[in-house]
Amino acid sequence: MTHAEMNALYELYALGVLEPELAAEIERHLEEQCAYCREHLSAASALCAALANVAEPVAPPARLRERVLAGLRPPKPVRSRKFAVVALAAACLALLLLVRHVQQMVALTQERNQLRSAVEILSRPETRTVEFGRTENVPHGRVLVNHKAGLVFVGSQLPQLASNQTFELWLVPATGAPKPAGLFRPNQAGDSVNVSSAPVNTSTTKAVAVSIEPRQGSHAPTTKPILVVPLG
Repeated sequence: MTHAEMNALYELYALGVLEPELAAEIERHLEEQCAYCREHLSAASALCAALANVAEPVAPPARLRERVLAGLRPPKPVRSRKFAVVALAAACLALLLLVRHVQQMVALTQERNQLRSAVEILSRPETRTVEFGRTENVPHGRVLVNHKAGLVFVGSQLPQLASNQTFELWLVPATGAPKPAGLFRPNQAGDSVNVSSAPVNTSTTKAVAVSIEPRQGSHAPTTKPILVVPLG
């Protein structure tokens, strides 16, 4: 098996879901100290680790709901105005904690859904892997594209953004305007994994691009793309 044929297998090997005969082929290369396989398996392991970095939801305290509801009930007459202010403040704090917990649960659900979508794209045999950058001092990473399941964008060394900015992913056709494919922001190290579950027409899409846009995103690029990854 050639290295070109193995490019789509390293992530599945790192996940432990590759067929035994194909896994044995990669292991044979590793036993022979193949530098190409070691480098690509290291990158695949980093990708899988990033995808798996999803925290388990934390259950709220058992009596949090009761405390919040109790705080929202009409207060009983009290003699002290100071006591009424303290009770109202406590109810507001409990409500704030509940809202934050709900927001965290929504974020975790979104991350878990992205993880499932990424694994689905990685596991499909027709998924194509395109690397870009290949240099530590510039943005680098890979794009995994599947015409039915969507795409996964994995980037490192991405520039930091202002609070009112975001990165936007674009599908660039051979003719016509780029099509938006999702918004994302990197972590403090400049790393990001972004999953788009929308089908990608690989016969008409010639490249994937990334531009810096306003926080809410744009319908068309408003800045020169910082990355253009040819798919052909």
